[in-house]
Amino acid sequence: MNQSPGYPGLFITLFRSAILLHTAVMAIIEPTLPGGFRDYLPEDMIPRQKMLDTIRKTFELFGFVPLDTPGIEKTEILTGGDAEFKKQIYRIASQGGNEEGDLSLRFDLTVPLARVVAANLSSLKRPFKRYQFGKAWRGERQQAGRYREFMQCDADIVGADAPAADAEIVTLMYTVMRALGFERFLIRMNNRKILNCLAEYAKFDAAALPAVLRIIDKLDKQEWSEVEKELGDAGIASGSIKALKEFINLKSGTPAATLAALKKLFTGIAGAEEGIGELETIASYLAASGVPENAWTIDLSVARGLGYYTGPVFETRLLDIPEIGSVFSGGRYDGLVSRFGTASMPATGASVGIDRLFAAMEKLNLVVRAKSTAQAIVLNFDPACSIAAAKATSALRVAGIAAELYLGTEENMKGQLAYAVSEEIPVTVIIGGNEMQKGTATVKYMKLRKQYEVPQSELAAKVQELLA
Repeated sequence: MNQSPGYPGLFITLFRSAILLHTAVMAIIEPTLPGGFRDYLPEDMIPRQKMLDTIRKTFELFGFVPLDTPGIEKTEILTGGDAEFKKQIYRIASQGGNEEGDLSLRFDLTVPLARVVAANLSSLKRPFKRYQFGKAWRGERQQAGRYREFMQCDADIVGADAPAADAEIVTLMYTVMRALGFERFLIRMNNRKILNCLAEYAKFDAAALPAVLRIIDKLDKQEWSEVEKELGDAGIASGSIKALKEFINLKSGTPAATLAALKKLFTGIAGAEEGIGELETIASYLAASGVPENAWTIDLSVARGLGYYTGPVFETRLLDIPEIGSVFSGGRYDGLVSRFGTASMPATGASVGIDRLFAAMEKLNLVVRAKSTAQAIVLNFDPACSIAAAKATSALRVAGIAAELYLGTEENMKGQLAYAVSEEIPVTVIIGGNEMQKGTATVKYMKLRKQYEVPQSELAAKVQELLA
């Protein structure tokens, strides 16, 4: 005769069923990322971090100081209150409502910098040379080397209006690229003051200038025939289009010759003459700073899409993989701080797109892969020697050697050696029963497959010798 379970048994049955159901539900969640986002595992992060360290050291070599700002800003800060703001930003939703108002994820590091300067005018010494490393977010279509979440490294000079500050930024760009191992790249320069005079020069309605600049800026991705058609569709007359083509194609060998030809083209147009003069001054400073002429050029098609640029603009292209786009770009933006109700503040700077630049380094075989940051590993397979192994590890670290004490589940020396080989750690240190009796350590230099026995007191010196 079947009997129903009592209350305790029924409770246990129901509890087990709930646990099984919960586990089943949890098991169906796929560990996937949304499009345009990615994880960086150690094999990517180690060379990526090395790249960031190189950029940071170069920024500090030029006297820039670090700054950090939140990833979330008030939306009006990012958009400038512009109802026509076009950039696809991520807005922050809150279940309980946002007491702080409309919030969004920053799309770059320049606008937050302008906010910081406006909020700290009395305390920030000028010129303020700052660098910043941080993530930014844009809801754009994913491209090669470009994601919706991306890392940027910016360097800016706030409070310096002389072209020497712009030249400093270009020199910094060149120095960073060389420090990272790039050899074939070109920094392309133009000046928005010249571009702002295109309507007067080419004789079209000044109201169409923003549209014309956006179309011209596509020349790195489109042929002239496509750009010409877009200009016509925007209502630009054929005579004006012809004049624009003459302007864009104006290249006379050296930057000096190009600037001389520009002077003739814009004779009597004051704003353009001022912009040309700034480029001439920048060229003089670049020569004085040792930046070779084959590393930079005057390119009149460079317009830079962001509307806050007011003077010189710069873009860095890789000559061997031009399809990857600009990897280090920027310019002068003297009016950005004034949007916060303060007086106009001169500023110039540039930004490295880390993800895009890292993708370029991979394509050019400039990335050295590594599975571990450790330079040495001390095996830990004999419980009687574990304290000695820990002491040896500490001695290596005190000597400035990145050292790992084996903490895994392998209990024998063979298994731990296999781990050291798989992680590609250069030096393996063994302290077992034999070594304990003699007060020594066995040092294996994995690269040359050589083995040494040294007194434990001389362990750090021997490892340093092998790693040198």
